[in-house]
Amino acid sequence: MCETEGEGAVTLEDHAISRAEAKVFFISAMALSAAVSTSAFWFGVYGTIFFEKLLYVWVAASAALLASFFIPRMDVPAVKLPWRGRFLLGLPTVWLVLSAFIDIESFRPESLASWVLGLAALTSAFLTLPYLLYVIIVVVVPDIDRLTNAKLRVALLGIVALMGVIGFIIGKNHPLFLTCENFKIGGHDIPENCRRADGVAY
Repeated sequence: MCETEGEGAVTLEDHAISRAEAKVFFISAMALSAAVSTSAFWFGVYGTIFFEKLLYVWVAASAALLASFFIPRMDVPAVKLPWRGRFLLGLPTVWLVLSAFIDIESFRPESLASWVLGLAALTSAFLTLPYLLYVIIVVVVPDIDRLTNAKLRVALLGIVALMGVIGFIIGKNHPLFLTCENFKIGGHDIPENCRRADGVAY
């Protein structure tokens, strides 16, 4: 990687990347990975996504969706959401409506309704959340529209996906990293297979 003096750009495999684009790439990678890997970790620990977490996603996504309708004609491309973006931000509402009619606590493999609700919940968590964070970054980070390099976009998705998988694996194998006391002190339910501080299974 070398810098082109006077142009504020670096070269990556003979493709110029501006400083603003590099900055956006780093910020996006860190923010999206932190959110996705955290959710994946708790899903690995408990095998479910708690209503409270999904409710947070619904509130933020719905607020962003409603706010987008107030600026459709403003000349601010960075905060004008495409129909696909509005669709993703509307998914948590679909899940919330479904959960009012389907028992969210009892998943039955033979029940189509349970599968529909489960799919809606997973979609809301793992599709809407990353896009929601992207919207937040779009609004907060200047020059986000400069992230046009196709390789950086693919790399960003790859990094977020990798961190999500790692978060899930760590959560699934939490006895290797955490003890029952760690969960208790953190105010979380103690998993059935957690490890006591003396190394004995709980």
